[in-house]
Amino acid sequence: MCHHIDEGEGGIDRRTLLVRGTAALATAGAAGALPWPRAAGAAVNRDADVVLQTVGGPFPGSSIHWALGHEHFFVDFLGPSDPAYMDTDWIEVTRACVASAQVLRSQGVDLFIDWTNLGVGRNVLLLRDISRQAGMNIVCATGIYKSLVPPQFERSSVDEIAAHFYDELAAGIDGTPVRAGWIKIATTESGPTPTDRRIHRAAARAGKKAGATISLHSPFTDATLAVVKTLEREGFDLRRFVWGHAQPSSVDDHKALAARGAMVQYDAIGAQSDPFFHGPTDDASMLDRIQAVVEAGYGDRVVVSADASVFVNPAIFQYDRNNAYVFGTFAAKLRERLGDDAARMVLRDNVISAFRRPSKLRS
Repeated sequence: MCHHIDEGEGGIDRRTLLVRGTAALATAGAAGALPWPRAAGAAVNRDADVVLQTVGGPFPGSSIHWALGHEHFFVDFLGPSDPAYMDTDWIEVTRACVASAQVLRSQGVDLFIDWTNLGVGRNVLLLRDISRQAGMNIVCATGIYKSLVPPQFERSSVDEIAAHFYDELAAGIDGTPVRAGWIKIATTESGPTPTDRRIHRAAARAGKKAGATISLHSPFTDATLAVVKTLEREGFDLRRFVWGHAQPSSVDDHKALAARGAMVQYDAIGAQSDPFFHGPTDDASMLDRIQAVVEAGYGDRVVVSADASVFVNPAIFQYDRNNAYVFGTFAAKLRERLGDDAARMVLRDNVISAFRRPSKLRS
């Protein structure tokens, strides 16, 4: 997530367009959808026994067509201490998010990994409504975002926070049967703060106990490695680790962490800019990064996504990403550059593998 302001100058903004209707967007989405069908054979067998813990319950990975590995339907950047936090028109939010999900469905996307966690507006009932209305499989996260700690956890111990994360994975969220599918954490760009480290330790303990994936918001290598060090000290297995926002760091660093078992995520696909990165974010440069990792032998360790937020509160923080761009435009370029099998792995298989249900929990 970033705070790039997009006021929609010179025309209608995307949020308004989504709220008003979906027909034109759905037509455009279908036109841009990948024409090639799911492959048969070994690529499908890789996830034959994989289960995803979606907001609607367990779902077989083998039934997924296409996937987006790092997106947001709703985000609130005000933080839990602000009186206006989560104070919005939820009918409008739902309408916009369902419209966006329907565009993605017209492209063949049926798995949406929603990275909104505690502190930035996670609402599992909203996600469940979107899932039901649009027919979209959605996996939601537990975990806390940076220093945006909800008041009830400010004095909690590491073990108490870990217990809460585990309960959201194992039992349900906010008194509902909706269970989180993984744990999302974040770090400040200069390195983990004491508050960050407390959350990271709790995530590692819960992730280890549940056999759950931990994803990390961290654009820079040094901060990422500091978090990795904390996770490994707690006994967490890096084969269940996803490095999100990796694109500002060097490809050599991506290969090095992939060699240790981690997933590396390029999640600024289609972005006009990246607040953490002064280099190019155009499709060609993203394709070069992905190709380098694939050719190094880590094609099964890379994920791509747009990291778009459909509805941001407050609206001034709405930023320039479009979740329909990945399959509307970029996927065809990826297929042309890497071939069908490698593109399928990046656009589908790796997402299913990275965000599969915690291995030590069952329904």
